[in-house]
Amino acid sequence: MQTILVTGASGFVGSRFVRRWAGEYTILAPTHAELDITDSASVESYFAFHHPQVVLHLAALSNTSYCEQNPDDSYRVNVLGTQNLARSASARGIKFVFFSSDQIYNGNCENGLLSEDAPVAPENVYGRHKLLAEELLFELAPDAVALRATWMYDDDSQGLPVHPNFVMNFKRALQEGTPIAFPVREYRGITWVKEVVEFLPRTFSLPGGVYNFGAQNRLNTYETACCYFEMLGCGLRCDDFVIADADRYPTHERNISISNEKIFSASNGAVFFNDTFDGLRIFVECRR
Repeated sequence: MQTILVTGASGFVGSRFVRRWAGEYTILAPTHAELDITDSASVESYFAFHHPQVVLHLAALSNTSYCEQNPDDSYRVNVLGTQNLARSASARGIKFVFFSSDQIYNGNCENGLLSEDAPVAPENVYGRHKLLAEELLFELAPDAVALRATWMYDDDSQGLPVHPNFVMNFKRALQEGTPIAFPVREYRGITWVKEVVEFLPRTFSLPGGVYNFGAQNRLNTYETACCYFEMLGCGLRCDDFVIADADRYPTHERNISISNEKIFSASNGAVFFNDTFDGLRIFVECRR
């Protein structure tokens, strides 16, 4: 079996990847004590001893508010950590798959689904650092794959780590009986993490480059929330629970909706995400 080094293996995506694929790959899932990605000597020593064949780099500081308040930490983990891993992997001819982010598009104003070729100018620290990490990655490893992932969701029914996400935010608000607001001036794909995990191994053989990786969505976030609320069948009026926030993003509409046509084509149709609406519908059906 191929040996896959998974950074961030105890996190939201990593823990699910390990559970799903442990029987089909030899998975290296080091703790921080075993592999400190911010320490180049630690990274080099780990590679020299363990000899992975693929690196799936999921570890990151992904809380955008934390990164905004702690840019040095963000740079150290999200940029230098990626650079250290890429340098050691490239020196050994190891395939490198990097989990990037749709936050790279968070300064885009144009309408419609965004392709990987769209000019970008990220407006937050996390997006800027993910973009810089991509640029440094390809300088070291031109055949690397950078996956610009969307916001992902899952619930807490699997006994695996969860973080604040679209589904869990809804669940908490319903339990507390508190209305929940969603921006009208934002467009973004939202993806069930199960689909992400299922398709990750199919990215190991992709040609080097940047790929959008997740669900397409042409609805604004408020419209998406209304659709999901109706799917839940709560017996409540949507207008009484889901609030349209028209004040957020006042200077321009925030569009981070991705097109996934490139990865579908490059994988010969092997990576085919449901759009956000269908993904949520299937998720709800599976939980009933």
